[in-house]
Amino acid sequence: MKKIKKPVFVITALLILGFSALTTVGFRTYYGDYSTTWIKGVGDIRWGIDIRGGVDVTFVPDVADFSSVTSDNVDAAKTVIETRMISKNITDYEVYADYNTGRVIVRFPWQSGDSSFNPEEAVKELGETAMLTFREGMISEEKPNYEDLPIVISGIDVDRAAANYDSQTREYMVSLSLNPSGSDKFAEATGRLAGRDVISIWLDDVYVSSPRVNEQISGGRASITGEFTLDEAKSLANKINGGALPYKLKIDSFSTITPTLGMGARDAMALAGVIAFALIAVFMTSLYRLPGVIAVFGLLGQAFGSLAVISGFFGFNESFTLTIPGIAGIVLSLGMGIDANVITGERIKEELRMGKSLDGALVSGYKRAFTAIFDGNITVLMIAFILMGAFGTPDSWASMALSPVFFMFGPSTAGTIYSFGYTLIVGVILNFVFGVFASRIMIYSISKFKAFRKPHLYGGYKDGEEKPKEEKKPFDAVKNKAPFIITPAVIVLAAFVVLMASGLEVAIEFKGGSILTYAYEGEIDAAKVKSAVEETGKGSVKVTTGSSFGSGAENITIAFTSNEAVTTDTLDELERILAGKFDNLDTSPLTSQKQNVSPAMGKTFFLKCLVAVVFSFIVLVLYIALRFKKIGGWSAGACAIIALLHDVLLVFAAVIFFRLSVDANFMAVVLTVLGYSINSTIVIYDRIRENRALLGNRASYRELVNKSVSQSFTRSLNTTITTVFTLGSICAVAVIAGINSIISFAFPMTVGMIAGFFSSLFISAPLWVVWQEYRRKNAKSKSRAEVAGRG
Repeated sequence: MKKIKKPVFVITALLILGFSALTTVGFRTYYGDYSTTWIKGVGDIRWGIDIRGGVDVTFVPDVADFSSVTSDNVDAAKTVIETRMISKNITDYEVYADYNTGRVIVRFPWQSGDSSFNPEEAVKELGETAMLTFREGMISEEKPNYEDLPIVISGIDVDRAAANYDSQTREYMVSLSLNPSGSDKFAEATGRLAGRDVISIWLDDVYVSSPRVNEQISGGRASITGEFTLDEAKSLANKINGGALPYKLKIDSFSTITPTLGMGARDAMALAGVIAFALIAVFMTSLYRLPGVIAVFGLLGQAFGSLAVISGFFGFNESFTLTIPGIAGIVLSLGMGIDANVITGERIKEELRMGKSLDGALVSGYKRAFTAIFDGNITVLMIAFILMGAFGTPDSWASMALSPVFFMFGPSTAGTIYSFGYTLIVGVILNFVFGVFASRIMIYSISKFKAFRKPHLYGGYKDGEEKPKEEKKPFDAVKNKAPFIITPAVIVLAAFVVLMASGLEVAIEFKGGSILTYAYEGEIDAAKVKSAVEETGKGSVKVTTGSSFGSGAENITIAFTSNEAVTTDTLDELERILAGKFDNLDTSPLTSQKQNVSPAMGKTFFLKCLVAVVFSFIVLVLYIALRFKKIGGWSAGACAIIALLHDVLLVFAAVIFFRLSVDANFMAVVLTVLGYSINSTIVIYDRIRENRALLGNRASYRELVNKSVSQSFTRSLNTTITTVFTLGSICAVAVIAGINSIISFAFPMTVGMIAGFFSSLFISAPLWVVWQEYRRKNAKSKSRAEVAGRG
């Protein structure tokens, strides 16, 4: 602390403010009508389909005999396309398969006029087969076609591809790591061809290069050269890692999608964020005084740091598609940032009120707070890492590390979950940078100024302020645990009764259904079309409009859920109803499409989610058992899992009661609540561990937990209030703006945050006492039985 001087506060504050401003506007230079972007700003963030609109493309198999296309082939094509999407940092996509026709319908975000991303090039790449082959020799008069050349290895022999720079040739290349079978085949072929032939490299039917074989190459390494640029090398590596399509796809239709929410929804979210930040700033400053002011600077840096990484501000990373689940990851990480400052503020206040000097209280406060902050953030990082490993691209570092856990699913991705994990990891890392490191050096620095040496500015007593004569008796959380267990149990039971009676609203990406596309002239009211479809008794309905890339003709797409494939007669009847109500709708076969689609996220997705959650629980229990072994780590871990299940069930109950749709946003809500709840429980356990070390056996389990709960109550309440400020602001602005999809995301998350507050204080900790008392009673019974047996 002595090494940190007065100017550090001013310098750090100015750096945070300058960084936030630069992240907002970016940096561009202009020459006439041309502009060059040197640093990307918030305006360069790629938003999801609902906000920016996007592209709708339908692929069909480009094969001579369609009967050869199986449902497994269609699923394989769908999986490869999803993987290619995420490799381009497109995480807000929809991919549907129609097994009857072999069609694959793909939707991803893009706005007309956006020059930073070429949708036509992206669509072309999505449909490429991308079959990589290394072949003996080159085409000649004897072998005029590349198919005539014997294959040495193909894409299935490649374990991983990566773009690299060759310092000797000063060119970019693609380095390949081969699997065991590929390594053996490549070593055999290069040994046989050494000094007398070449190996030509092909991607589909496109020639890439033909390096001469000078010697045998073993060790499972190979490379592809071809005068690539960095982007070309990355693109080729991504195609190889994504795998080859089972057949070539051709474009059947290609059109734009208008946003269902529009940029107004983005502006509404931004307004809600500003309101929430202002409320949090006032709350933190009034509650924690000077540490609260420092916390505001830390949160500002963390928030804009997250936006900087997403926008591609730093140059080494590309822009990332920001989706509602991605926003959920930012909200949770900011909640963790608030929590870090609340824990520290409470600790400093305690140290001062125990009679320590200001310098001693600051050092001790940060030191004692860090263990809870570290454990809470590390557990959330573990969850985020598992999610990215489960639902990221096969070549990502997280997926490769966790391949032994998820190997049975093969390549399968989910952009929305990956987006959540990505923004959460970024936010938590930034929390350590701004919420812990920057905040600490700023408060150490400002405390050197004479005007800020007064203890009451940090939560201590004012001069002459009367101290409490005796400590308040703690609330008996263990004795009064019944209402906190019975009440949620009744709520969940009632929710399941409602579920049995009225069913569950499930989005088309989870349930499957039908997608209808029609051309139209003039104007059409999408809301009225939606109402007309809903009146026929169809499930969850989604309507979007757009225009064809080729002809510019306007079209409207109607998607709705169904429990089973809708018959042609039913679709024809719906078509007649729509044609009767909207005379500018063209329902002729030449301009329309009708198809039943499978769930974009079906049974495999749910099963993978289940494995990810169970694996997360196992990792959390192991971590808690290791870190909290002094208070019976295994039992603490088990009680934490019970609290997590309580929170998830209450979120699900809210979805049932308010008839909200279960979609990808719901999965993000569940994951956010899990992260928030485990962090709150960790803080309680940290207090129990600390009090056990201080009090030893002088305090019973009940006294230990009641004291710890009372000490942690203010921290948990204040963290929950600040987080609810954010979500409440989002809900309020969404209600005013009429943005239902945002309400369906923010409201259940608010329920989950409140549930996590109660479960960490009044379920996990009291249950831990019950467990410990049962173990002690059981041990005493065994001891008495052994004594009686010896007698």
